[in-house]
Amino acid sequence: MTQAKQTTESTTSQDKVQVFIDTLIDNQKVIAGVLTNARDRGVRMSDSVAKGVADSQATALDLAKKVASNPSDYRANMTAMLESLTQSQTQAFDAFKTVVAGQGDITAEMSNTAKSLFEGTRNSSKAAFDLARAWGVENPMTDMMKKTFDTARETAEKVTKFGS
Repeated sequence: MTQAKQTTESTTSQDKVQVFIDTLIDNQKVIAGVLTNARDRGVRMSDSVAKGVADSQATALDLAKKVASNPSDYRANMTAMLESLTQSQTQAFDAFKTVVAGQGDITAEMSNTAKSLFEGTRNSSKAAFDLARAWGVENPMTDMMKKTFDTARETAEKVTKFGS
C-alpha cells in the first residue's frame, strides 16, 4: 500500500470517528435540553405551589383579622368568608392550570424527545457501522486473520477427507 493511499484511508477513518462522535454529542444535547426543560418546569410548578400556599395563608389571616375585629357583625363576617372561599377556589384553580399546562408540556416534550433520540440513535448506529467497517478494512491484521482462517479451513477439509 502506498503512503498516499494509507493517508486517504486514515483520513476517511478519522472522518468516520468524528461523524460518530458528533452523533453522540447531538444525542447528548437532546438529553441535556430535556433535563433543562424538566428543571424549568419543576421550578414553575414549585413557584406555583409556594405562591398558592402563601396566598392561602394571607387569605386565611385576612379573614381571621376581619372576623376578630367585629365578631358580632354576622353579615360582614359572612361576606368576608364567602370572599375568602372564592379566593381559595381561584387559587386552587390557578394551581390546577399550572399542573395541566405542565402535563401538556411533558407530553409534547416526550414525543419530540423520542423522535429526536430515535433519529439520533439511527444516525449513531450508522456512523458506528461505517466506522467499524472502515477499521476492518484498514486493519493490517484483517488480511492476516483471513489468511489464517482460510488455511485452517483448508487444513480441516483435508483432514476430514483423509479420515473419510
